[in-house]
Amino acid sequence: MNEPTSYSLTKCAALFVCMVALGNLLAFIYIHVGYAHPQAAMDFSHLATAIVSIHLGPGIGMIAGGLIGIVPYYRFGAAGWLGPFLGFVGIIVSKALSGLFFGILYRRVRPFQAVVAGFIPESIFTYVVLKYFTHILLPPQIASGFTDSLIIFILTKSWIGILVVGVIADILKSKKIVETVLAA
Repeated sequence: MNEPTSYSLTKCAALFVCMVALGNLLAFIYIHVGYAHPQAAMDFSHLATAIVSIHLGPGIGMIAGGLIGIVPYYRFGAAGWLGPFLGFVGIIVSKALSGLFFGILYRRVRPFQAVVAGFIPESIFTYVVLKYFTHILLPPQIASGFTDSLIIFILTKSWIGILVVGVIADILKSKKIVETVLAA
């Protein structure tokens, strides 16, 4: 359905770098503004992941997703309850999964559908990491903080954010905003 378009390597690299920076900036802002719990905050950084995945493809989208996870990784992983290893697995890897699936699904469906459906693997992976891996890999006093209600809260706020990201990605694509910038 959606055919890839070729742009200059320089413009693609610039889009990639700008979106990774934007994604981390959005994560940083919303970690401080949308702070609802020590381990949960609104996060619209996947907007940048979606833009890269839709316009540069699933492989580059996966790399962008992982790099866009740097700020959340530091806050909730390295400096948070998850620790460095589980933070990497639960945040960097899961965001990379979304970048991959956004790009794969965009080839067949509209951006909104690709973003929403592409978030399902990350959502399931996040649930498994928070529900099971935390109890296996973290000390009991930390793992006990990841209650079912906290996990549901984290996933709910993530789904609200991803619906907003999907709408914005769909608008950007329908108006050909990114294409116009890349073609200029």
